[in-house]
Amino acid sequence: MEYTLQPDERVSEGIKRIIDGKVERGIEHIDGDMDRHETVHEVRKRCKEVRAAVRLVRPVLPTYSAENAHYRDAGRRISDIRDAQAAIETFDDHVQPIAADHGSLTDETLADLRGILVDRREQVAAEQDLDARLAEVRADLVEGRERVDTLPIATDGYDAVAGGLRKSYKRARNRMDDAYDDPEFERFHEWRKRIKYHRYHCRLLRRVWVGPMKARRNELKTLSDIIGDENDLAEFSIMMHEEELFDGTTRSTLEELMTGRRSELHRQGRALGERLFAEHPDELVDRIGSYWDAAHEYDPDP
Repeated sequence: MEYTLQPDERVSEGIKRIIDGKVERGIEHIDGDMDRHETVHEVRKRCKEVRAAVRLVRPVLPTYSAENAHYRDAGRRISDIRDAQAAIETFDDHVQPIAADHGSLTDETLADLRGILVDRREQVAAEQDLDARLAEVRADLVEGRERVDTLPIATDGYDAVAGGLRKSYKRARNRMDDAYDDPEFERFHEWRKRIKYHRYHCRLLRRVWVGPMKARRNELKTLSDIIGDENDLAEFSIMMHEEELFDGTTRSTLEELMTGRRSELHRQGRALGERLFAEHPDELVDRIGSYWDAAHEYDPDP
């Protein structure tokens, strides 16, 4: 089910179609036979996509708060299990290559560290009963799907999406300033979340002008990945120290390497962020509104 509002459908119908399709896909993930940790990852993404869809129409959806909380809480049921798997992915994609390039840890030591992370993931999954958690999320999705047809979206046309688009963009823009004014993990983490919501909204609105909207979405994806890598390293560092996961010398070595890499990612994100969030929120909403008008009034297939 395409995650895009179509020029020939009412916004209310399109949002309901999109939410229904993403919820159905989440249920299919749980019922399927893919790796259970991959299932957790995919189901959480479906919940985020649903939340982004309701956020786009939040000013005209009286039940927004309840719907957003429902899918937020569904995703949180499996967040600890996902975080344990994400720690392994961060080690594989970032920590291990940095350490290997620096030559500060042997291959044998790195293999031992990864083994510790795998054991930790399995322990978390067992303690929280992964299958039971997924069953609970499935019930949440089924419950949410029963309400989709009656979502009381109050208006249609660009008025239905302009407020949500403005809010997601403004928040992402403001959180960028917050992050660079005080470059702590929590602020960059919050900025990344807002980048992703704005990116989802550009995807939902892609048909207003496919080429430019795709280009913007691609750049937002690049920025999200840069800040996401920084977030992953920060979370790995916090986990490593709070749980005293490795010996003290290893923690110190990894901390030094990750701090340097995080600084590089901060610098990479700044230039791209300044470009993507250069416009005042009203200007961006007016510009995309002009695309909307052209697509719906003159060009049904932009």
